[in-house]
Amino acid sequence: MTETINAWIDWLLQSLGLSGPYIVFATFPLTILQGLFGFFPLAVLIVLHVSVFEIIGGMAVSWLACNVAAVLVYYLFRRYLFDWFDRRWGYRLKKYDKWQVYLDRYGIWTLVLLRTVPIVPSNIINLMSAVSSMKPAAYIWGTVLGNLSFIWLFGTIGSSLIVPREDWNGFLLWYGVFMLILLAVFVRLHWGHIQEDKRKRMGH
Repeated sequence: MTETINAWIDWLLQSLGLSGPYIVFATFPLTILQGLFGFFPLAVLIVLHVSVFEIIGGMAVSWLACNVAAVLVYYLFRRYLFDWFDRRWGYRLKKYDKWQVYLDRYGIWTLVLLRTVPIVPSNIINLMSAVSSMKPAAYIWGTVLGNLSFIWLFGTIGSSLIVPREDWNGFLLWYGVFMLILLAVFVRLHWGHIQEDKRKRMGH
């Protein structure tokens, strides 16, 4: 499947005559479509950006594209597309009810987790956020941090063949520091909720 997507993206870029930095005229719209329909892995575009802009530049461009797409799709779902999506694919949301509860409870932090680890497709994350009680500012912050986490991790791993080993290890080390800081802040702010959820799971 990934090879098919890569071939299709290569064909699209060649058909449009885009190369070098100009690939963003194709990859940004593709990121928006991914945010709406979730039909291909974002890691493909991240590696493509890294191959053109190098590791730091490629991650920065990918981060910007993912943030713009996520915020745009969030507002589209919230204002215009929810009824249409619910009629066609609303049944798919049932299996994500647990995450919807966590999203309402922990807000930004659930977004960071879901965007870092692809447990839930990105378009479903956007839709769940649009119908949750989360405020737009919280959604934006959670998306910015979550996309940074995802792109930092998967951009480094996906680029391991074109990044020197010592640089690759350095990126992962600093990623670990970044995640420890986020985890510490989360525990500090939500210790009471964590203990309450633990008691519920134990039946108390």
